[in-house]
Amino acid sequence: MEIDLRLMRASDYDEILKMVITTWDYRSWVPKDLVEPMAEYFLSDLLQKSDHIVVVTVDGKPAGICAGDVLDYTKIQRFCLRKKTAALGAILKQTEPDSIFEKYIQTMALDQELLLQSKREFEGSLNLLLVNGKHRGLGLGKKLYNNFCEYLQKNGVRSFYLYTDDSSDYGFYEHNGLEKLVEKRFYWDEGNEETAETYYLYGRDFN
Repeated sequence: MEIDLRLMRASDYDEILKMVITTWDYRSWVPKDLVEPMAEYFLSDLLQKSDHIVVVTVDGKPAGICAGDVLDYTKIQRFCLRKKTAALGAILKQTEPDSIFEKYIQTMALDQELLLQSKREFEGSLNLLLVNGKHRGLGLGKKLYNNFCEYLQKNGVRSFYLYTDDSSDYGFYEHNGLEKLVEKRFYWDEGNEETAETYYLYGRDFN
């Protein structure tokens, strides 16, 4: 078995999209016709704002991905991002009230709210860390995570953050030096506890 790390290529996209759909089980909670478009929106949004995107391959085939960036957004850019997300949410309420995509946009706004609540300024962000379930136990996630941390430190970054939720393996982040800073409950179906998820903001400072 040959394991390697390299920068993402456009030809990796379809395989990574399949990983996203499977890992977050899109087919169980998203209407059939929206599974791929919603997963693509999620993936492309995260990749578009990342300046370091690395895949881990097993025998030449993508088996995981890590995407993050050195933050160089100005305060006005971050302000506009929040406004853009809020505007999209307002549009969807008028055109597709209570749609699953509207709820997803609300989680994006929630992420930004958590960052504001933390009252912290970070220099980097980890936007996506994903390993194909078939290859778990090989230490691929750790390889990707360490590579990302090295990238940040080479660029003089002293702190970074990430968003996650209670459906993800957030224990991995705690085990690797991140601290849970803020959390908030979110209801995909308002008032229905069975649809509730807790969203977290984690942060890490490099010594």
